[in-house]
Amino acid sequence: MNKDFEKFKRKVWIDILVKCVLAALAAGALAVNAVLLPCKLCGIHLLWVYYVLIALGGMALGGGIAFLILRTNDKKISIRLDSELSLNERVQTTLECGNAQGDVIDMLKADTNEVLSRLPARSLPFKHLVVAALCCVIAVAGVVAVPVISYTVPPVFAAVENPPDDKDPPRPVTDWEYAALDDLIKYVQNSKKMDEAVKSGTLGALNGLRTVLLNGVTQNSLSVFVRNTVTTITNCVKDANDAYPKIDDDTPHPQAQANSEEEAYVITTLYSIFHLLPEGDENPQNPGNLPGDDPGTGDTEPGVVGPGIFNENETPFYDPLKGYVTCGSARGEYMEKVQRAFEEGAISREEWEFMMMTYFADLGKINNDD
Repeated sequence: MNKDFEKFKRKVWIDILVKCVLAALAAGALAVNAVLLPCKLCGIHLLWVYYVLIALGGMALGGGIAFLILRTNDKKISIRLDSELSLNERVQTTLECGNAQGDVIDMLKADTNEVLSRLPARSLPFKHLVVAALCCVIAVAGVVAVPVISYTVPPVFAAVENPPDDKDPPRPVTDWEYAALDDLIKYVQNSKKMDEAVKSGTLGALNGLRTVLLNGVTQNSLSVFVRNTVTTITNCVKDANDAYPKIDDDTPHPQAQANSEEEAYVITTLYSIFHLLPEGDENPQNPGNLPGDDPGTGDTEPGVVGPGIFNENETPFYDPLKGYVTCGSARGEYMEKVQRAFEEGAISREEWEFMMMTYFADLGKINNDD
């Protein structure tokens, strides 16, 4: 009986494995679509690797559950053979007798072996055919649904970007500011005084600022981005200068001195492009005062931002038409007129670039002389 029984046992286990594979495929397809559909509706984009892992996890879970439900043993198989092949419990009785011997038992074993040998394994029907077919349909439909959902489902519930805060309006960056920043980047690229580490770090910071400006900034965030750029440049120069030994306590290394000079020029020019005061010049106790004001009285000494520090922007001079004005206000008005003339075509680009270069050169000379 052993050989004849084994062919039916092998048929039963093949059927079980086929059902487990179909259940695994159906579970994997359902798991992928169950994640993909909500993500598409909410505008969430996951890497394809995550969907592969989700599919494998669903297949392992579905196939494992199916195996636990469908697994069998010799006793269950013998009962199924007697029931579905109408053998009147011959297989069960023979299996229970085991290795026992006797005339009656030997006759029963011989009769059972003869019956099983005549019957092919395919005579045992495939059970749960409807469930297997349903799993197959689900698996195929799930595979087809993946590209359909990916390309057709709109992000209905995608997060809506918060509207801009009226208290912090967008800050348009003018063509002149972009051009001035580009000129500063070219200056750094062509600098012979900076070492390579400082030049690379400074260019990275300035190009990063330009990218941020292209994406759009607000009035308050512009100041933050510019000051973060200044901090990055300062840290880069400090790290590079720390590598150079000092000649003595009061004399830095020549290359460190050159790096610091270029740093000062770049930072001063950067603040000037966007009409910002250097870090620390704002007065947090009395924002309405000019830099250097007494926080309690509002009194100030024109042209002074702190002890021994000269501020040319606040230096007054006499205008025959307007009376006393500051250098900063006159410079700002002049730059606006130059920018307007360039935009209206009253001056050529070469004339505009010459004015800008002269302006920054004079501004850098003033700051270096201070």
